[in-house]
Amino acid sequence: MRKSYLIVAAALLLVSCTQNKYTDDYFKNPDLIQYENPDCIDFAALWASGDIAEKLGKTKKWVFLNYTVDLVENPLKGENGNKTGKLRASSYAPILGIFEDYYFVESPFDQSKGWLHTSHVKAISRKNPKTRALCD
Repeated sequence: MRKSYLIVAAALLLVSCTQNKYTDDYFKNPDLIQYENPDCIDFAALWASGDIAEKLGKTKKWVFLNYTVDLVENPLKGENGNKTGKLRASSYAPILGIFEDYYFVESPFDQSKGWLHTSHVKAISRKNPKTRALCD
């Protein structure tokens, strides 16, 4: 009988230790990156209009007028989750947090915040968040 109590206690401990902290609430207010120098932070640089146009077989003008990337509320749900904002081609968005293959960013388009998949990011640049100038 004592052995079965130990097994149940061990199972409960294992379940409580492995509970996923990554809930919808966590992704709405994730742990943010604490930059050593707040005047020089990482920005996600999205693919340029020309790159996207070539990939889609469209013109740069079409991409400029029609193409946006959705920010999502919960990266675990991916594109099936709620949309929180949009980014345009060639834009730069400050990276506020990271989870697996997603960046938590703020859209310069409408100041919305959400998760952006890394496949939409061409490069990471260090910039001043106020002036948008590249850092040294």
